[in-house]
Amino acid sequence: MLDPPGRYVLVVRRLVPGPVAEVDPMELYPALPRPRPAGRPWLMVNMISSADGAIAVDGTSGALGNPADQAVFSAVRTCADWIVAAAGTVRAERYSLPRPGAESLRARRAAGRADRPRLAVVSASLHLGLDLPLFADQRPGDDLPVILTGRDAPAGAVESLAPVAEVVRLGSARPQPAEILAELDRRGAGVVLSEGGPSFNGQLADAGMIDELCLSVAPLVAGGASPRIVHGSLRTVPLDLAIDHLLEASDTLFVRYLSSGQR
Repeated sequence: MLDPPGRYVLVVRRLVPGPVAEVDPMELYPALPRPRPAGRPWLMVNMISSADGAIAVDGTSGALGNPADQAVFSAVRTCADWIVAAAGTVRAERYSLPRPGAESLRARRAAGRADRPRLAVVSASLHLGLDLPLFADQRPGDDLPVILTGRDAPAGAVESLAPVAEVVRLGSARPQPAEILAELDRRGAGVVLSEGGPSFNGQLADAGMIDELCLSVAPLVAGGASPRIVHGSLRTVPLDLAIDHLLEASDTLFVRYLSSGQR
């Protein structure tokens, strides 16, 4: 909506639990409890989809978003010690290192978190161009991204990434969810946020490690052949989820689900 001077003002309504109330996502999300499961960090998954289930338009999620989604996206990121994404998503979305704004920075400090979340990228092939913003736009004092790869990662690729990233070979030929979370746990992560993509989400679902799903539902029908938020999962039994809250802004819905083990 627009206030009288023409400045955009975001109004976020909480629909569940009732009654309907206005909320500030930056106050709401970081304050929610996320107790560590035994032996690993709490794992959040954050995704956006259209009303018909598409997660991308022309290969990226940008066309699904709006200012309301960006506000909730920033609030969700404020909850995380580490952000993890698969290489395909990093390439398609042209990831940069996380740089929280002033509001996010205040919320992170109030919650006792570091000023910035760290970024981890999962890649077996290490097919990551040095022109990607997370490498090319680094600034003095930035924490290098951590690239989690398999034991057989090409030595030449490891060497080429060494000036701009910390490359960590894990024990499997392809990085597995349990060892990914174990590595981030070793680095002090209490809350890890996965931003996909859908095949990586499928691996997390297969491993039974999704504690929280933050899903934005954009008010449009996209059509096309886009995959769902979880794609390629081998599970035949659905992951049981329960709604913790439902928000609405600019006709976009924001659902926070908890897994059955975290209710």
